[in-house]
Amino acid sequence: MKILQIEDERWDSGIAHYALTLSEELKRRGHEVHFWAAEGSAPAKRAAELGLRTLSLKPYWRSLPSLRATLRKEGFDLINAHTGSSHSLAVAVAAGTRLPVVRTRGDARAPKSHALTRALARRTKAFIAANSRIHEQLTQAFAPARVELILQGIEAPIAGPLPEAPVFGLLGRLDEVKGHETFLAAASSLTKAFPAARFLAAGTGRPERVEALKAKLAPLSLSASFEFLGFVQDVAAFLTRCRVGVVASTGSEAVSRAALEWMAAGRPVVASSVGGLPDLVEEGVTGLLVQPDSPHALAAALRRFLDDPALAAALGAAGRKRYVSRFSLRPFGDRTERLYLDLLR
Repeated sequence: MKILQIEDERWDSGIAHYALTLSEELKRRGHEVHFWAAEGSAPAKRAAELGLRTLSLKPYWRSLPSLRATLRKEGFDLINAHTGSSHSLAVAVAAGTRLPVVRTRGDARAPKSHALTRALARRTKAFIAANSRIHEQLTQAFAPARVELILQGIEAPIAGPLPEAPVFGLLGRLDEVKGHETFLAAASSLTKAFPAARFLAAGTGRPERVEALKAKLAPLSLSASFEFLGFVQDVAAFLTRCRVGVVASTGSEAVSRAALEWMAAGRPVVASSVGGLPDLVEEGVTGLLVQPDSPHALAAALRRFLDDPALAAALGAAGRKRYVSRFSLRPFGDRTERLYLDLLR
């Protein structure tokens, strides 16, 4: 197949990672994948690094005629758009053709049903929902459109065995929605009873945000047990240092690369029950789900691994098995490829 993927965000988001990972896997399978992305954006640079046939989008409504000419010249079999604006662009450039348009939705915000979005839905061959909640929202908003649930898969990081030390890690940018304050408060409530426990946070953020979080360590008596590592070049090495992975987000997480990385590395995941996390973490089997924005709930979940050291190995092994069967690149590529081929029939 000759496939066009369009993802026009400027930053490295979960949506962009979904689109790029899918594109790389389809290319590996022998399909010709083109990737249209905003000029100078992080996704555009990454697409070029992956060897995808990349086109940089400038303010594209002014260049619509040239984009339509490119579309006719290339002879694509299918277009997959990953954002609302790229969905509009896909429908516009495909106007007057029978080219199938697919819209993947990995947005945290619920879709809006109004005249424009319903018109786009009528020209859309299928929607792909990145989690179960989005699937339900799309089904309600755009009945009787075809909606398929395709959860993201990732390539597994090569992590080492579980460490004996009780180290809890959070991997994610230092944005408010990622729940670092909740993680700090939970850690503070555990250190007196479990002085050997250690807590690590890897990720970057605005300088003022970083300083504000670090300023909380001393008042919470965490100076010796909690560390902000900043950007980590070697993610696998960070995962290897940790015994348990934490995703403490208070919202969003329509897709969660971090949760999948923890599972792939054989680490149990303690996660907030927001977004797509309940699709990934099987409660009591591969990890634990907790109420978001609740230090008490998070601390209680983390304490289970401190009270029962064997629990991490059992849940981590189950998480690794679940990753291989459901969230590795092969099932991700299989489900998407099957949908594409079905639409082309």
